[in-house]
Formats: sequence, C-alpha cells, structure tokens
Amino acid sequence: MSVNLSKYCVLNPFLLLEYEFRKDSVQTDLKDGGITPMYALVNDTKQYYNRGDIGTINNDLLLNSVPTDTKRSTWYTNYNDSSAYYSFFDASIDIDQGFYKHDKIKVHIVAGYNFDEVGGFLLQVRAMDTSNNMVDLSNFTWIKQVVGSDVLKFSSEPLYLGNRFYDKYTELLVPSVQELGGKLGENIEKALKIKLLSDVYITYSTITEVDNHLFNISEAVNVQLPVTSSADNFNCFISESTVGDYIEYYAIWNNEIIGEYISDIESGRISLYTSNNPNDNFEEFVQIYGTSAAKWVLIHELQVYEHIPPTTTLLTQRFQFTQDGNFLTSNKFRPTIINADIASSYTIDYICRLMNRMDGSQIIRKASFSSTNPKKYGLKFDRINVDNFIPYKIFNRVSGEKANIIQGSNLIKTQYSKIFYDTTNVLLDVNNVVMPQGTGLLFLKRGDSTYKFKFERLNQDTTPSQLENVDLSGVYNYTLLFVLDNGLKVEVYPTYSNNMNTTLGELEFRLKSEQTRRLLEQTNNSYSIVIKNPDGTQYTFYEGLFYSNKDYAKVIAKYRVIFDISNKISNLEAQVAALTDENENLRAALNRSSASSEDTGGGIFKRREREKK
Repeated sequence: MSVNLSKYCVLNPFLLLEYEFRKDSVQTDLKDGGITPMYALVNDTKQYYNRGDIGTINNDLLLNSVPTDTKRSTWYTNYNDSSAYYSFFDASIDIDQGFYKHDKIKVHIVAGYNFDEVGGFLLQVRAMDTSNNMVDLSNFTWIKQVVGSDVLKFSSEPLYLGNRFYDKYTELLVPSVQELGGKLGENIEKALKIKLLSDVYITYSTITEVDNHLFNISEAVNVQLPVTSSADNFNCFISESTVGDYIEYYAIWNNEIIGEYISDIESGRISLYTSNNPNDNFEEFVQIYGTSAAKWVLIHELQVYEHIPPTTTLLTQRFQFTQDGNFLTSNKFRPTIINADIASSYTIDYICRLMNRMDGSQIIRKASFSSTNPKKYGLKFDRINVDNFIPYKIFNRVSGEKANIIQGSNLIKTQYSKIFYDTTNVLLDVNNVVMPQGTGLLFLKRGDSTYKFKFERLNQDTTPSQLENVDLSGVYNYTLLFVLDNGLKVEVYPTYSNNMNTTLGELEFRLKSEQTRRLLEQTNNSYSIVIKNPDGTQYTFYEGLFYSNKDYAKVIAKYRVIFDISNKISNLEAQVAALTDENENLRAALNRSSASSEDTGGGIFKRREREKK
C-alpha cells in the first residue's frame, strides 16, 4: 500500500514544519494555469523555481530570495518585480516538463502568533546532486508586510499537536526528492541531477528587517530529513469496525498491526535511534520508570470534529492515552456526536506517536475517518417503540421435554485453525458460481474498479453437502498479490469498506487504472491472495488467473469446456465408486453363500457314516 508520509519538526515555539513525501502515483500539472518550471545559476549553485504559480505551488520567483554572497548571509527579495532577480543570475534556463510528483511543505503557525517581533522568515529547501553539490529546490520567503492571504491561510480544521493549536499555515510544493533521485528520464531530472536517495536539507531563518529589498540572516535552524528510513514502516489506521458499532484504531508497521514489531523496536533489532549512543539517559530513565519499563510507547490522540452546514466545524471531543502493552489487538472508541440532529458529517482525526521515553524523540503519523451518518452515534440510541405492546396470556402450556443427557459418549470435536494450506478445499465464489482451487477467474477492467471475492468451504459431512462461509476476521491482513514479468511484486490491500465483511468470507480490493493497465501488459497472468499473520509469517491460500474483461466471453467458453470435462470425470468417478461398492457387496454375499453350502454338505456326509455303522 502506497501512502504519502508526513514528517514533523518543531522550528520554534510558534512554528511547526510538516514535510509530506509524495509516495503515491499522483502528479502535479505544471502546465495548469501557465506554470513554468525553471532553474537559475546563482554563484554556481542551481536554484529551482516556478513562474506564474502564486496561490498554487507557491514556488514562484516572487516568493523566493536569492543569496548575494557565497556565504548565503545576505539575501535579495522582491515581491513585485521578478525581472529584478535576473541581475543576480549567471544563467536562467526553462525546463520543459508537463507533469511531475511534488512534495508538500507546510509551516503551521500557532494560534495567536502574528510575527510581531520579526518581519518574516526564509525557508531554504535543498538536495544534493550527483556531484555532491547542493541544489536549491526553493528559497521560500514570507514577508508579512507584502504577502497576502493567497499564501497565508487559516485552517478549516486546526492542527492540535504537542499541546499546541496551529490554526494558520503557509505551504509550497517542490519536486519530489525521492522521485528525482538517480533518474534522468524526465527533463526536470536531467536538469537538476539529484543524487539517488539524497536527504532533504531544510534551513529556517527569521527575517528581522528588509532594507531596499535586502535582508541579513543571523540564526539558522537546520533540519535534515532522509527520504527513506526504517521509520517509514510506522503508520496508523482508523476505520469503522465491520463487526460492531464502534471505531477501531491502532498503530501499524509495514501495513500490519504493530503487534510483535514493537518488541523488535524495544530490543533494538529494528533500529530507530538517531544518536550515536542508543543508551543515552538510560540511568535517568531507570530511576524514573524502573528497569522493567518499556522505553518505546505509543501515544494515541483522537479529535472529533462535527461539520454543521454551511461552513461551521466544531471540535467536540479530544482525548489522549499512552499504550505500553497489548499491541496485538486494536483499540476501540465510540464517539458521541453532540449535534447529530443538525450535523451533515463528522471527522475523527487520529494522531499516533511512537515515542522513546529515554530521549523524548517521536515518530508522528496522522490518519482520519469521516462519515456522513452522524445520527448513528448521537446522544441517544434509537429505541424500539413498545407503547402499543400487548402481552399475550398463554393457556394450556405444554411443558418442555427433558433433555436426554448421555455421558461418556466420546464424541469427537473438530477444531479449525486459521492456516490455509494448498490442499485445503477452499471454494471461490466471484459471481455466485463455485469454482475449484486455481480456476477463480479475475477479469480486469481498464479503469479504476473494485473486485470482491467471497470464500466458502464445502461441508461434505452434511447431506446434502452445504456451503459454509470461511471466517476471515481477526488480527490478520490480506493482500492481493501480482508478480510482474520483471519479478517486481504488486500488493493490493483490502478496502475494508461497508461492502466487505471478513466474517462472511468477503475480501474487497480496489485497483487503479494505472495498475490494471500495467498488469494487462504482462505475460504472467497469475495472482494469489496471501494471509499475513501478526508474527510476521504469511501463507498463500488461494491462487488464480486474471484476464482482460474484453476477453470475458472467449475465456469463459474455454473454461466451460474444462468444467464440463471436469464434471464428466467427477460423474464417472462417482459411477466407478458405486460399481466398486456394488461389486464388493456381491463378493461378500457370494462368500457367505459358499460358507453356508460347505456347512450343509459336511453334515450329510457325517450322517451317512453313522448309518453304515
């Protein structure tokens, strides 16, 4: 599952930096609205910027500054005239690029802070190229006297993090550093030549005063963010339960409930330390918490927002708790929507923090759940109207029969285990047609589409045989797995929508048009469904073949012949079994008849011998 990943860093008591790494396939249209990507050479350093994008990408040259010296201590800015920058450029080059992935950078501003003591700030965003030189992806400059509301915005849902409310923000987009790294296929990649897996280097500086478009910087807060790390496996999940009327939420690692992974993090087998000595502050930690306390804990925070038409959003609930055990099961929460009678929808924001209690370092992830059915969790539950209920008095009641209890019957009880083997008789029902293992046909459509599987088990102990649902619920995860011709794997996780019920053996997967297009170009048309257990083990419990939906009639016709032959073979096998049983019965009867004849003949012979005597 590919999701965008946000990393947070506190710049000062009033500003919070959020860097969102683009991990999905969504691209930004650089030609929309006449946006032109460019780069300039300033003191032999490449500086990337855009032209004509204030209010969208916000990396326009008018929102940038350029250094006037090699030490980058004095800067020039001009919000009104972009041509004034060209006197500082050694060269300026257009980049012919239509679409490209972009990372999003947000600077969240704490409620009530208005930059009273400063004039603005400078945010330098840089990456390293293949020659180990730094490339400026943006020198974003916010000057409070000149920048309007198209750059600084109020949050419709304020961010609450670290006991602070952030109700304003400014944001910009820069080309994805991970996407740029080590690639030369696109024009923007050839122009910037970013090093493979280069870190993102961010420097925040305050601006005290701008004099004739020039300003000096004295302080610098440096942040270095890796594009990939083991911490990227940590995330969080929230959704409405499929087995009850409550909300489930929990931390995940590598798209599975964190479970036993937390013990690997605690022991150091999964390293998340950034200091040279992972035992920093251990003595102080033991004095406070004791020797048996966990160093890594989870902090869960839920915020419930109610949306009241036309534009009102209210924060009505917020609570937080620390989890230091029982990581294999999900947490449960039932919200109370106070304005359920007038609210059109509600949203639950979930913030999960993996925190090291020795040094205070944290990995923060966010998820959210929204619903348009606020009445389900209103102040009062729906009650059954029993005002007109009339009790009936029953006469001539027949006493129930006593149960006939038999002890010591030694009845054998069958136990089932949640492990699927290749030989297990698992029947796939895609279109209410039961098929044997390996022939579950998946017909892929070209566009975005949803595919639902239903698993049933044939119970042959009943007469006639009956189909039973395969219970797939529990702390397990499932993936729809495709292996491409080049060996790469494509894993798709279930949607867990209201249309899917794992207790009834239902799994629903959603494929995007880009995925189906790529799959239909492969010669290998097999797929499998894999179950992943919390202990890290996984099993392939179903395999099948996929085809293009346009070949449906042709493929079905071919498989119908196979099914007919298979049915005929099954019928013949049944006839052979019946004839074999009949033959065995006849042979047993013949043996009994022969034995009876021998007894009768022997008796007559003995009687004749007695008569002679």
